[in-house]
Amino acid sequence: MTGDEGSREAWERDERARHLVELAPDAILLHDGERIVLANAAALRLAGATHRAELVGLPIDCFLDPPHFKAIQAQLTDADSGAELAAPVRDTFRRLDGSEVPVEVRAVAFMDHGRPSAHLVIRDITERLAAEQTARRMEERLQLAQRMETVGALAGGMAHEVNNMMAVVLAAGDFLLQNFRLPAECLGDVREIIKAADRAAAVTRQLLAFGRRAAHRPRNVDLGALVRDVEPVIRRLLGEARPLAVAAEVAPRVWVDPGQLEQVLVNLILNARDATPPGGTVSIIIAEATLPDTAAGVQDTVVPTGRYAALIVRDTGTGMDAATQARIFEPFFTTKPVGEGTGLGLAAAHGIVTQNNGHIMVASAPGQGATFTVYLPALPAADVVEPAQDRAPPAFGADAAHAGATVLVVEDESTLRSIIARGLERGGFRVLQAKDGGDALELIDRHGPPHLVLTDVLMPGIGGPELARRLSERWPLLPVLFMSGYSAQELGLRGAISAERQLIQKPFTIGGLVESVTLALSGVEAG
Repeated sequence: MTGDEGSREAWERDERARHLVELAPDAILLHDGERIVLANAAALRLAGATHRAELVGLPIDCFLDPPHFKAIQAQLTDADSGAELAAPVRDTFRRLDGSEVPVEVRAVAFMDHGRPSAHLVIRDITERLAAEQTARRMEERLQLAQRMETVGALAGGMAHEVNNMMAVVLAAGDFLLQNFRLPAECLGDVREIIKAADRAAAVTRQLLAFGRRAAHRPRNVDLGALVRDVEPVIRRLLGEARPLAVAAEVAPRVWVDPGQLEQVLVNLILNARDATPPGGTVSIIIAEATLPDTAAGVQDTVVPTGRYAALIVRDTGTGMDAATQARIFEPFFTTKPVGEGTGLGLAAAHGIVTQNNGHIMVASAPGQGATFTVYLPALPAADVVEPAQDRAPPAFGADAAHAGATVLVVEDESTLRSIIARGLERGGFRVLQAKDGGDALELIDRHGPPHLVLTDVLMPGIGGPELARRLSERWPLLPVLFMSGYSAQELGLRGAISAERQLIQKPFTIGGLVESVTLALSGVEAG
C-alpha cells in the first residue's frame, strides 16, 4: 500500500468516525479539560443551540459540573494505559436558555497532545426518570392497596368479634334497665355502660367503613334534604364558637346509602372543627359539578369525566402541608394529641365514599384552611323519581299473631346465644338453642322444624349458609334469618350469603331483634 493510499484510507476512517459521531442519538462533546472543542447535532439540540459556534469554545462548566472529569484527570495521571471508560454519572445539563435537563454522562478519557481530554456522551434521561417515578408511584399504590386490604380484612375480623361482645353488653344492659328490682342509684351506671358499648360499636362501624365492609343500603337521595336533616346535629357539634354556613344549590340526586353519607359528613365536620380555632367558619356547600376532564384524586386515583353532585366541606382552620395531605386517609393516622382521636374518621369517610362509587378530594395549605370535596355520580334524569316510602315496621310488641312461635337460635358464642334466647323469650317466642349447624340439624330431627331459624353466618363445622341450604331442601318455606358482625357485602365477597338474604347486623338491641324476627315471620305469611 502506497503512502497516498494509506493517507486516503485514514482520512476515510476519520470521515466515517465523524459521520457516526454526528448521527449519534446521544449528545457528544469533546473538551480539553476547559473548553469544548467538538459538539455533534444531538448536543446542539440538547443545549437549544442552532450553530456549533454557540457551544465550541465555551467552558464545559457552562453546561455541566464535571466532577467526573477531575476523576478522569486523576485516572490519567496515575495510569500508564490509554483511554478507559469511566462509570456513568448523573448530572444536570444547563441549556442556553437557562433551563435544566437531567442527564447521564459517560466519559472516556484520552491524552491529546500530552494533555488530558475527555469524550463525553450525554444522554437526556427526562423520560426515563419520569417512567421510573411512575413505576415507583404505581408500586407505592400497589403496596398501599395491599396494606389497606390487609388492614381492612383485619379490621373486619376485629369488628366482628367486638360486635359479638357489644351485642352481649347492650342486651344485658337492656335487661338491667327493665329489671324493676335494680336499685335506682345503679341506673346511671347501667346507662353509662350502654353508652360506652354504643361508642365501641361506633368505632367498629368506622373500622368496617374504612375496609368498605360496612352494611350498604343505597337509595335515591337528595343531598340538600340530607344536609337539612343532619344540620341541627352538625351545629351542636361545632358549638357557638364556630359558625356554620350552608349553601345548598340545586344538585342532582344520587344513589347512596344515606346513613353512610351522614357518617361521612359528620366525620368531615368533626375534622373541620378540630382544625378550626374559635371564631373560624365551617361551610357546607351542595352543588352540581361537571368534570370535563379527568382529575387527580386522593393517592393518585383518577376522578373520571362526568356529571356529579358535589358535597363540599370547607373550613378556615390551620390547613395542612402536602406531607399530611398524602396520609390523612390512612387508617390510624392522626395529627391530634394522644387520646383525642382514633385516626379512623377520615379513613372511614374515604372507605364509605369509595363503597358508594364516589371520589373524595382535598385542597389545603398551611394557614389557609382545608376543603374536602365528595363527588358522587349523578343519577340519570330517567331515574330521578321520588323514592317510595319505606313500609313502617310494626310497633314493638305488636307480635300477638306470632306469640308462641318457635325460633331456633344457632350461635357458637354461648353467652351471646343465651342473651338472644332470653330476649326472644321476653318477646313472646318459644326458643330452642343450638351451638352450630350440625347441632341444629340434630335438634330439628328430634323436635321437627321451628317456625323460624335465626343463625349466625360463620361458625365452626356447618355454618349458617350450609344449614339454610339443607333445611330448604326439606322445608322450602321455612324462613331463615341470618345475623353477623360482618356486613352483607363482606359476607357476599366471602361467598357466604347472597345479597337477597335477610341479615341482622350485630350488635343489635333486643327490641330490634324481636322486631326483625316478627317482620321475617310476617313476610313469610304475607308471601
